[in-house]
Amino acid sequence: MEYRDDRMFVMRLSADFSVDADGSVSINGKYFNLRSRDQAVALVTYRNVRQLTAVRVDQFDNMDAAEDYIKKVEPTCPRLSSGHRSPDPIPSWEEHLKWLHANGLRSVLEGDNPLPDWAV
Repeated sequence: MEYRDDRMFVMRLSADFSVDADGSVSINGKYFNLRSRDQAVALVTYRNVRQLTAVRVDQFDNMDAAEDYIKKVEPTCPRLSSGHRSPDPIPSWEEHLKWLHANGLRSVLEGDNPLPDWAV
């Protein structure tokens, strides 16, 4: 499997989503479009391969809850350079951001959207 960069997973936030009766989540729209921090948001986690296979969808009542979760989880993302394991020790949020920026990457909280324009 060919990964797009050192991260094994990437995330995308959406404030434009719906939940069907069967519990499936439909993500609409290309941009995040958060109108209020009190608005519900969905966070989609993808395997960081060309096909961007969705592996998980989490829903949050508001952006503060999503941000707390992201700051806790994003630094633990397994890396190819770490043998497909999380970094050890797990970096702080600030250290994680420095690593991302040093590698020309951004956090989902900085607007990273892994989907190409044609996919949304």
